[in-house]
Amino acid sequence: MTEPLVLPGELTLVLESAADSIAGPRPDNQDAGLAAARVVAVADGVGGSFGGATAAGLVIDRLRAAADLARPDAPDLVGSVQAATGDLAAALAGDPALSGMATTLTAAALTSGGRLVLAHVGDSRAYLLRRRELIRLTTDQSLVQALIDSGAITAEQARTHPLRSVVLAALHGRPEDLAGVAVSALPVQPGDRLLLCTDGLSGVVPEETLRDVLAAEASPADTVRRLLRDALARPTQDNATPVVADVGVRVGGPALPTTVVGAARGVRRRA
Repeated sequence: MTEPLVLPGELTLVLESAADSIAGPRPDNQDAGLAAARVVAVADGVGGSFGGATAAGLVIDRLRAAADLARPDAPDLVGSVQAATGDLAAALAGDPALSGMATTLTAAALTSGGRLVLAHVGDSRAYLLRRRELIRLTTDQSLVQALIDSGAITAEQARTHPLRSVVLAALHGRPEDLAGVAVSALPVQPGDRLLLCTDGLSGVVPEETLRDVLAAEASPADTVRRLLRDALARPTQDNATPVVADVGVRVGGPALPTTVVGAARGVRRRA
């Protein structure tokens, strides 16, 4: 990778981002996504239609609030994930029907110093496209990834494995959830393109196709639309949520819209 970028005082890095989410063949959408000027994220809920949507929506709503209130130098991504586990715990305490709910989370926050901070738990993914090279930034915390790592199955066999949806870590609303969250950081630069997505996309669209689409489309919004068309054409058997963000430079602070999609549209955390 590169060293952190130093910009003149009047310039700042931003994420020019877009997001969308589809239910696919399922009757409900338990995915949620966030596209903001300094924070992007996807979450894939589990635990029944209501519980999964609630878990994913609550976590993304917490990150949306963090994006809106982000300090100029660095959004507090790790603190927001910790607060999100409290939101899940509060929801569980208020509604026993939510027992068993959980969600994956892959989130990225951009600092003004040119670093991207990643927080990841579960099997949603983050990728970086730089000069037509696609770099996977996260490792699936899933049963099939463990089987791949042990040599028991191949990556191709994992795509159709009957237990491919089993995740080994997620956010449930418990303090110990944080031990499973992988946090990392890397320098980014203008022209980099990010993709965060749930497994309804990455589980059916090969990485070489993801790379070609990310490299070919001019805007994040066009890229999101094409990725979802490709997922539906495969076809995906799950909800699918891509968030695409271009690292850009703007004069002054962020003045870009914040967008939430999927289950995050209808969920608000408790005060």
